[in-house]
Amino acid sequence: MKKQKNFISEMKKGDLHFLIELWHNRKVMRYADEFPRIRGWSKSVNPELAWKKYQNKRSKLGTNYTQMILRLKDNTPIGESFFGPLPEGYTFGKWRKPDNVICLMSDIKLLPRYWNQGLGTEGMKRIVEYVFTKTNCQLFVVPPNIKNPAAIRVYEKAGFVHYTGMKSYRNHKIMEITKERFKEIYEN
Repeated sequence: MKKQKNFISEMKKGDLHFLIELWHNRKVMRYADEFPRIRGWSKSVNPELAWKKYQNKRSKLGTNYTQMILRLKDNTPIGESFFGPLPEGYTFGKWRKPDNVICLMSDIKLLPRYWNQGLGTEGMKRIVEYVFTKTNCQLFVVPPNIKNPAAIRVYEKAGFVHYTGMKSYRNHKIMEITKERFKEIYEN
């Protein structure tokens, strides 16, 4: 089977039905936790309300707050990645957002039929590249579930390293990639 290439794009209003369906897929959400302080609108099952909430936060936070859709070349949506800024003083277990550092948190989710094809890794690499070239992020973090080794491998392949200051928090670890590490890996 020939490996399909994918691409990312910012969410459009028409993508909300796909996202809501994706987030209600038990296999997709098995290890995923919602971080409502960051996203703030995804619990809504009303696409109109979700769109308004997203647009409101996007207008306040700019490109540092973005819902991305992973798509195949034929424009078929296959997954999503969201990233948003962490406020000063934000903690995740023993991990604390460094002071005066613009830090974004993200994750990635794919429909199960696209798992184990390298599409998640390719998508996450595109997200990392987008974040460090289109935003003012200095530190990008992800919180994979420790029971989901596939997600951890995706993040490792995209250049994230494990934060070693804690074993886990609510079954999640923190993995990080700095802008400097991004430049070393992606620009060489």
